[in-house]
Amino acid sequence: MRMDASSVIRRLTQRLYGCPIIRNDLRGELVEEIVAAALEPEWRLCSTDWGSCDLVHSTRKIGIQVKQSAARQTWHKDNLVLPRPRFSIKEKTGRWEDGSRWVAKPSRNAEVFVFAWHSDTSDAADHRDPQQWQFFVVAERDLPPQGSIALSRLQSLVEPVQFAQLAMRVRSLIDAV
Repeated sequence: MRMDASSVIRRLTQRLYGCPIIRNDLRGELVEEIVAAALEPEWRLCSTDWGSCDLVHSTRKIGIQVKQSAARQTWHKDNLVLPRPRFSIKEKTGRWEDGSRWVAKPSRNAEVFVFAWHSDTSDAADHRDPQQWQFFVVAERDLPPQGSIALSRLQSLVEPVQFAQLAMRVRSLIDAV
């Protein structure tokens, strides 16, 4: 049997993303793609794995950080204990510019945060489905100073939006930034 790069990529993609509940170490990449799909073409994914943020605006120097969590995990079986989700918003000690130059400047490295929450715990839960996610869009300046934020706090700060409204919510927020 002869394998080429395309065949390997197809096999790997099927293994990692071919089931409804995505491992939490891979789910972040999936959610970044979902957010990027909602925001294109004004926004693009950072191309480096050491980028200072997840998405950047095509004409303005504005970055988005995407954080995600899900109620149902791959390890859940019969006794589903609902998590009390928290998202990291910790200030970083610096950032990589162009993936190669370290800039030691403490910050959160993005002006906008998109927090994605997947609450479905039923057998129909599918992390790959953009329609099943809720998105909380928050300006960095409105985040509390601590290193993490609870879902309940986000719910008190902003109303969530669905995938179809995500671009409009981000646009309205960056017009105010």
